[in-house]
Amino acid sequence: MYRIFNRNSLVAFVMLPILLLVYRIRLISNPNLGMAANDADLYTPIWNATLGHVQTGSTLSIAIAIALTFITMLIVNNTSASYKISRNVTYLPACVFVILSSGFVIGQGLHPVLIFVVFYTIGMHRLFEVIRPDAKPYRYCYEAILNVSIGSLFWAKGLWLIPFVIVSAGMLKALNIRSLGCMLWGFLVPWAIVGAVAFVTDRLDVLAESYEQSLVVPVAFYKTWTMGKTFIIVNAAILFLAIISALRNSTSLSTWQSRMVRVMVWMVIYPSVLIITPYFSFELQILIASGGAALVSVWLQRQKNQLVSEIILTLFTAFTLFMQWII
Repeated sequence: MYRIFNRNSLVAFVMLPILLLVYRIRLISNPNLGMAANDADLYTPIWNATLGHVQTGSTLSIAIAIALTFITMLIVNNTSASYKISRNVTYLPACVFVILSSGFVIGQGLHPVLIFVVFYTIGMHRLFEVIRPDAKPYRYCYEAILNVSIGSLFWAKGLWLIPFVIVSAGMLKALNIRSLGCMLWGFLVPWAIVGAVAFVTDRLDVLAESYEQSLVVPVAFYKTWTMGKTFIIVNAAILFLAIISALRNSTSLSTWQSRMVRVMVWMVIYPSVLIITPYFSFELQILIASGGAALVSVWLQRQKNQLVSEIILTLFTAFTLFMQWII
């Protein structure tokens, strides 16, 4: 596994969709396991007007969910490569993303979070542009928050990520009065456009009530038995080791790389904290994976013995795939 994906080759790229489909076999065989069958109150008017027309559990819904996950995977891998987070350009972050985002089958189905995470990862990718010497921070801060704001129109709970994006700009030393004003403007533009359309069509009250309900409604509570808890502990241990390694080695990185690593660490920690609240559930696994993929990849690359990395990744891949069928 490690030798296949820790390189920039056509074989590694071709293996990515195959790996993703392998992790979606159980969902394909039983579409009702997907998250889309639950928490209907989370569906916003924008979602209902677009992908909300797709029948739950249909072949089309599964295809769209897989396609959105694949797009997010490519964005995550491109971010790692563009900003030289990994030691070399490889498809290892994409491989790790597939594994981390595939743990619980109920989080694999078509769900508004899959649309949101596409805009979220694009937004964070644009935010990282502020580290470039000739960058205009206010421009990229605006683009970052604009993307996250658009995503929140599909998944209202994405608004809880807005403060994190603002704090991330601060961690990247790009937050000042001008960039903060641009971020505020970027956040308001999509909502102002949708609000104006709702006002013209005399549906502003309905729109506001719908988004308010979607934002604060508690989600269904899912219990998992001993094997599920074991799986969570193993995933948490992998991410914890990757975070510790990233923080320990951040001193050997350049200043801007060190700042980016801290942001990615919080891309794991922040949604991990949110998931223990009554308002979020296993749908956040893909958000955690978007930050954890690069960290775990770098941790594997830093192992002195390549055989150790191969064993860890192979066992983690097999363990996650096996657990899908018993939790």
